[in-house]
Amino acid sequence: MKKLLMLVGFYLALSYQINAQSNASEIREVNEITWYGLDFSNVRLIGAIGFKNPEKIKSYYFDAWNSLIIHESKKYKLDKFFHKESVKHYLGIVSDRNNLPNLDELVIETDYSFDAEKVRQIISAYDSGDKEGIGLAFIVESLNKHSEKAYIWVTFFDIRSKRVLITERLDGKAGGYGFRNYWAGAYYKVMKSAYKSKHIN
Repeated sequence: MKKLLMLVGFYLALSYQINAQSNASEIREVNEITWYGLDFSNVRLIGAIGFKNPEKIKSYYFDAWNSLIIHESKKYKLDKFFHKESVKHYLGIVSDRNNLPNLDELVIETDYSFDAEKVRQIISAYDSGDKEGIGLAFIVESLNKHSEKAYIWVTFFDIRSKRVLITERLDGKAGGYGFRNYWAGAYYKVMKSAYKSKHIN
């Protein structure tokens, strides 16, 4: 029985590895992707001392951070970080989804995380109409003032089928002057980590 379980586990791991390699190849073969932005729909802000105005964070900063990445493209080089000739932008879905967090549950003091299955559920709710190709979204899990890090699921998906191709949880150290730039620094670090990730690139 033990040998059977080990054999099943081996084949499952092998199947996962083959599937991951196939998905990675699918992403590498395209020259253009669509950037869907920072999805804060399931985020938690950990450490009340660092998030004294959650209403403003939700109503202003979620959009401000997404706009920053688009408008400061010389720094946030999505094409370079993800090895693409061009990157289109489509922020409509995350703009709507970023209204979802409940203010009463947004700021917490406890640990918080979710898994890849949750990421798949989030992507399955994306309605992109008749768009096609490969999408890239940063599903933000948490901004943690205690560790001074952002934890983000970097997620590639097939736009038409909503099938998640690759998702990897990465973290980035916050840093910068002012609240906006402080956490924007973390998003930039996540992009740099993604650039070096063998799993993603």
